[in-house]
Amino acid sequence: MGEHTMQVSQLMVTHGTLARSHGVFGQLDFETVHFFWDSAIWLSLCFLLFRFARGNPWLWVAFAAASLHEVEHLYLYWLYQFHQSFYLHGGFEGIMGNGGVIGSPLARPYLHFAYNLIVVTPMVLALWDETRRLVASPSPPVQSTMVPA
Repeated sequence: MGEHTMQVSQLMVTHGTLARSHGVFGQLDFETVHFFWDSAIWLSLCFLLFRFARGNPWLWVAFAAASLHEVEHLYLYWLYQFHQSFYLHGGFEGIMGNGGVIGSPLARPYLHFAYNLIVVTPMVLALWDETRRLVASPSPPVQSTMVPA
């Protein structure tokens, strides 16, 4: 989230010049890194749902948002790998970016900032809920593993 915040801040300072707005880790700002990072987040949420889905609706909200984001990155990665000419001539905007397949008013950096905000916020709320649930639940009795002498 910090990297996307930095990139959006840089876009504001550079009056929307994307070539000069790649965040702190600009050398990692390419499709392969985005695809694998976003896939790791999605898979992590799958695991968390498997373990904590019951009684934690925030995980489902995060998973839904992460799934939309993952579809976007699957499409972008596929274009980047197999149709680079199209990717470089407009496919870069993806599915929901301004000028993308479906499109929205948001250019890609702002759209992905929104995606990440909508994924991270419910993840933090899910963690909060699980922490409260853990603190509120009675602790099981501790059994000694020591053998009497």
